[in-house]
Amino acid sequence: MRTALRTATALALAVPLIASALPASASSTYTSRESGSSAEVYFQRAGTPGRVEGHYSVAGLTFQGDFSYGWVETFQCDPGETPGGGEEVGDCEYVGSYDAQVTDLTVVTGKGKDAPSTYSGTVDLYQYTEDQFPVEPTVQDVPFEANLTPTGGTMRSTFTSTYRDHETGVSYRYRETTVITEATVEGDFDGLPAVYGSVGTFRRSDTTRIT
Repeated sequence: MRTALRTATALALAVPLIASALPASASSTYTSRESGSSAEVYFQRAGTPGRVEGHYSVAGLTFQGDFSYGWVETFQCDPGETPGGGEEVGDCEYVGSYDAQVTDLTVVTGKGKDAPSTYSGTVDLYQYTEDQFPVEPTVQDVPFEANLTPTGGTMRSTFTSTYRDHETGVSYRYRETTVITEATVEGDFDGLPAVYGSVGTFRRSDTTRIT
């Protein structure tokens, strides 16, 4: 769902810019569609990708067609404690969050039903701040690899977002349907082991109408 929300938000923000660039008399409809395979992997353990600040991390990487991204959250935990697993306040202290931008990706997929797939490459990590999104990465070329094999437990979901600007007459509609299957996973994110994975397919479309 992070993927759908992020894509829909970015495109909705662009709608007023599209409208302002067109002649006042223009009336058009623009539609784009994309479909393909997808995968999602979560990582968790003591340590941090790229040796960023903190000593315990929870992270996720999402691969969906040409749109691949991820995130990392780091913590400082008392010995033997994990985020969300402590019984006392202060067992784990939040340290920071990072956006992971995939800079290199290789996908190898086997043949046949329930064939395994391997996703490997590198990401750059950008630390979130309260003021603004950083222009320069905190750390670059952080490696990852995940080997996934479907095991069942399929789930289908549909996300829809609509937007209309009554002043400009621009309307926008985004729709994404995903089919996800749980998978066994092996691999790591710069030493952080993979703990959960899924594979599947996606189909999405977005339509902008200017009247």
